Amino acid sequence: MKGTPRTAVAVLVAVLALILSAGAGATASILITGKQIKDGTVTTADVKNRSLKARDFSAGAKSTLRGPAGSAGDRGATGATGPAGPAGPAGPAGLSGFEVVRSSIPLTGLLSGVTSAACPAGKQAIAATGGASNPLLGVLTQVTRLSDTAFKATALSALPIGANSLDLDVVCATVAR
Repeated sequence: MKGTPRTAVAVLVAVLALILSAGAGATASILITGKQIKDGTVTTADVKNRSLKARDFSAGAKSTLRGPAGSAGDRGATGATGPAGPAGPAGPAGLSGFEVVRSSIPLTGLLSGVTSAACPAGKQAIAATGGASNPLLGVLTQVTRLSDTAFKATALSALPIGANSLDLDVVCATVAR
């Protein structure tokens, strides 16, 4: 096949067009800057996957790119024991010198009985309990506080009870003021 001048011109134009088109993209990337791109016109489809790095994003954009929290890590080793703290103030004085004072009277037949017990000087009555030494149906008892230092117990028998006794135990203690 013999080339003609007309064919040579067509080949020359084609080669020139190829060279210009190949360099046009590179030339455009050199000529277009971010300031010349209108805001909101570049979309996800225009950005190559994995081409953006963390440094390409603002701090505000980075803070929104958080995934779900991971699982808790292993517990660390226990730290050294710290120094002992200062001693606290002394607390109020408590109870001391506990003592139980007992009073007992015999109960026989259809009788009622009353007994009382008081704490020694300097002690207060904290609590008391009383009742028949052999609890039977029909024997009612009541314990009553008389003062800060004494209680009384009362018993009433509705039935003949035989030999029994009314006992009163008062718990006494020294109370700090």
